[in-house]
Amino acid sequence: MAAERRKTSPWAFMAATAILWGSAFPAIRVALDGYSPTAIAVLRLVCAVAILAPCLLTGRISRLRRADALRMAGFGLTGMTAYQLLLYAGERHVEGGTAAMLVATSPVFATLLGMLVLKERPGARGVVGLLVALGGALVVAVAGGAGGGSHTGMAMIVLAAAAQATSFVLQKPLLRRYSGLDCIFYGSLFGLLPLLFAVPDAVRQSAGVGWQQGAAVGWLGLGCTVLAFCTWSRVLRAATASTSSLVLYAVPVAALVLDAALFGNVPAPMAGLGGLIVLLGVAVAAMRRTPARRVTAGSGPAAERRTEGADDRPMAGAGRR
Repeated sequence: MAAERRKTSPWAFMAATAILWGSAFPAIRVALDGYSPTAIAVLRLVCAVAILAPCLLTGRISRLRRADALRMAGFGLTGMTAYQLLLYAGERHVEGGTAAMLVATSPVFATLLGMLVLKERPGARGVVGLLVALGGALVVAVAGGAGGGSHTGMAMIVLAAAAQATSFVLQKPLLRRYSGLDCIFYGSLFGLLPLLFAVPDAVRQSAGVGWQQGAAVGWLGLGCTVLAFCTWSRVLRAATASTSSLVLYAVPVAALVLDAALFGNVPAPMAGLGGLIVLLGVAVAAMRRTPARRVTAGSGPAAERRTEGADDRPMAGAGRR
């Protein structure tokens, strides 16, 4: 029994997922040395679709129902196209660690949209957490701007977080019928469609960049999307939704450590404090309910789908850092 528990322990996979998603932020900084934001988005999505396409042929990816095509397209356009373009453009002027702290506000925007669109009731604790996290984001923005960061770049990253939150709301009903792998594949496919015009330019840029920039883009598609999905799937199978959500809080920490180790970028003390406030607010909002019935509802694939739908915030973040 002890050996079985060690085998299914989610902590190693949670750490791997946080590192993979956190590594996206320094990888983007490297890629921007040779690519435009649009080219990075195009090549990352092409890479993800090419890697996952065999899964569609072998039946590991479910066929998309016509009735769900419009919602899935909205998920791809907001969570893949808009999120990536805004994030990459913002990271031209903002350090990776600071960007990660600002993106951590995505669950806050998801809570707001859930209240407005899905008529969800976050409760008093959820509202307090939302306000605390937004206050932390303001501290990060002010401190980052004082340290030489661009307020325009930070605004783009906050908009990226809002775009990602919109995709959370669109994805939530889809998770009742599709797996995370299905959503990543179809979301990447729909997200790529409006960017097809930029494929020739992305190919031209690839011919003139160094191996570091090319490797960074490849890592964004393989490591930060596909491999991160694989480790995230193991987390979902071995942990409850509330435990799985801890990955979101670890991603900015991983991004900060990697950014400091690779580039020597250490955020200003006030920016670091603001990041902690953001995570505190998100944690308070996330703990507003205890999904006991969802966790104990059963086992097997159906229960796993219910667990994924119970907390769409971490699920929606899969592979899209």
